[in-house]
Amino acid sequence: MKEYYAERVGTMAGGELGDLMRLVGRDDIISFAGGIPSPDVFPLAELKEITLGLFENEPRQVFQYSSTEGRNELKDFIVEFLSRRGVNTSREELIITSGSQQALDLVAKVLVDPGDPVLVEKPGYVGGIGALKSYQARILGIDMEEDGISIDCLEETLKKTVGKERPVKYIYLVPDYSNPSGARLSVEKRRKILDLAGKYNFYILEDTPYSELSYYEERLDYIKKYDEENRVIMLGSFSKFFVPGLRVAWVCAPRPFIELLSRAKQDADLASSTIGQLIITRAGEKGLVETQARKVREFYRPRLEAMGRALEKYFPAETSWFTPRGGFFFWVKLPAGVNSKELLAKTIDEDKVAFVPGTAFFADPKDGYSYVRLSFSDIEPAMIEEGIKRLGEAIARYSG
Repeated sequence: MKEYYAERVGTMAGGELGDLMRLVGRDDIISFAGGIPSPDVFPLAELKEITLGLFENEPRQVFQYSSTEGRNELKDFIVEFLSRRGVNTSREELIITSGSQQALDLVAKVLVDPGDPVLVEKPGYVGGIGALKSYQARILGIDMEEDGISIDCLEETLKKTVGKERPVKYIYLVPDYSNPSGARLSVEKRRKILDLAGKYNFYILEDTPYSELSYYEERLDYIKKYDEENRVIMLGSFSKFFVPGLRVAWVCAPRPFIELLSRAKQDADLASSTIGQLIITRAGEKGLVETQARKVREFYRPRLEAMGRALEKYFPAETSWFTPRGGFFFWVKLPAGVNSKELLAKTIDEDKVAFVPGTAFFADPKDGYSYVRLSFSDIEPAMIEEGIKRLGEAIARYSG
């Protein structure tokens, strides 16, 4: 059978995360691997009321196809949502997608030819890297600092592409509490990256899944807010701060690019779920989306703090980590000589603890052997402490 597979199959990202996600539901495993929202904070009663109302009052709409670009009433709500955050747009500059992962795939499908250079955070989101690998991009990692990507590294990389046959197509960024690093891109760097995009003629793919999850400080402006030359393709999603199962996300970009994405989406799935779009729309009309955004910030902050305390208490002195101020993740560097993939194999069997090895977040997996990603979002504080205690003991054993 393998002789029939397309060549691109060999470039697809591995099933590492899928394997780990299957551990999340095991009662005997404390899993820091998932990176998923907690169902304990879902607005279930309100969603039940909205859904029953749709079935009772709008059944013909609920079960019908939507247009490829999405329902206008949802797009109008997103226009208002973005306007309150400083981004002025219109429904013509929006397309609804089946989650941000589909948006990442569609953007790569439209922009990337095999061998095209695309810049990513290093470390960066595994789903973004995976989409680029599927279209055989030449992935160039830009080093991360505590306030986002290194501008020096970015400029140095861009200078090397000047005069080359294939210029950089775009840079993929998660500017707010990035996955996995937890870093937030400073305002100064946001503006500088836009300047460089104009100078070197590339696009910015701004992915914003964690932008509402700022636990101690005000939201920073989206890069899109400063975009005067239509350089920014913005992705947004309701998954992390509202509910993920509806699979409703959007792309905000100039109209000609939206038209190209629409053609690509027609080939992919024709249209996104009607019921998901309607539920989000009605929730938005009731003010539930904004209310939920405030609620989840209060819900997740104690979990972040619980993990920070546990790391200080139980992890060996030779480990180090970045403490985020939002999002879902801690990014931990292991003691010298400790291999994160080998450590995971031991902790699952012996300690009943799971995490994501750093190898998942680099175009070249060997760059991630010394790192692990720990998620605190879907674990109660008491279990966070117990899991970190077990993991700290395992690291000490393995490094000794």
